Amino acid sequence: MRTVLLTLLLSISVLLTYGQKEFSSHTLRFFKNNIENKIKASEISILVDGNKIPGEKVGKLYQFPKIDSTKTFEFIVEINKVEFKAGPYKSWFLNSGSEITLGVLTKIDELLSVAEYNGMKKQEEDFELFSKRFFIINNMYTIDIKGYKKIKRLDFLIINPNQKGDGSYVLTQRIVDLKK
Repeated sequence: MRTVLLTLLLSISVLLTYGQKEFSSHTLRFFKNNIENKIKASEISILVDGNKIPGEKVGKLYQFPKIDSTKTFEFIVEINKVEFKAGPYKSWFLNSGSEITLGVLTKIDELLSVAEYNGMKKQEEDFELFSKRFFIINNMYTIDIKGYKKIKRLDFLIINPNQKGDGSYVLTQRIVDLKK
């Protein structure tokens, strides 16, 4: 009897959390260095309370059920055999929809630094900071890379939630391979 009640309570909890009819929509893009590549195979899901929920592809968008505002979640994105897991994020990142960009950098030496872009000299106060910050994806985003001269491959995931206001985004990076 206790097992039946626990199963019933768990089912009701899952239905209340995920059984909503409202969905959020997300776009998905993939870049290798500064070039957008076609997505040959992709899978995107979220992890909420240990439950993996796959995104439903509707046209060019991925949809997820909106989650309770007190919950956090993680994105799991796999595109063209590159997998990335990032988070936890607050529920509004998911519920408002977002632009998701997964990228691979293998030509870090060719990236334009913010210091170089602004014509900064080595003696300037913030040169050290801005010489490690690079423009990526058609100069729309910047990424800080410590020890960039030693890195052979770096993967990144950008979550840009649909929002009104400041247009902030989250960028998570992972060093995959170092130069020998």
